[in-house]
Amino acid sequence: MNKIKQKYKNKKLLKVNEKNDIDSIIEIFQRFGKKYNVITTTLDPNIQYQTKETKITQTYTKTIQNTNINKMIKRLKAQGKITLIIIDNMKKNNNEQITSKIKKINSLENVKTKKIKENDIFKTLDLVFEGGVK
Repeated sequence: MNKIKQKYKNKKLLKVNEKNDIDSIIEIFQRFGKKYNVITTTLDPNIQYQTKETKITQTYTKTIQNTNINKMIKRLKAQGKITLIIIDNMKKNNNEQITSKIKKINSLENVKTKKIKENDIFKTLDLVFEGGVK
């Protein structure tokens, strides 16, 4: 048992929701397994990852557009400290409705948001896991 503890002594713990699809779990293990102690566990609904102090979830701009903002804000407030990664999957970026919804979400004290392109997901996740997203 001591050998296992020593192996992970200097690594941060990264929890991955076991309800994520199997391909994404495997990819997280492959990309972050050397740097983090990655474990699968049951997390709150809609939470995909968790570090010691922060819950992390991803969503798409299309989802934000189609979601009732008041329900989303209510769920986000109940989560505690959370980082929301918004993946831009819309061709038209100048959508005022999405921009106003993101501003409302940003106004919450417990929520940090980061809007990214689809090809920046893993680079952004690494920054979030390290605590570097503001």
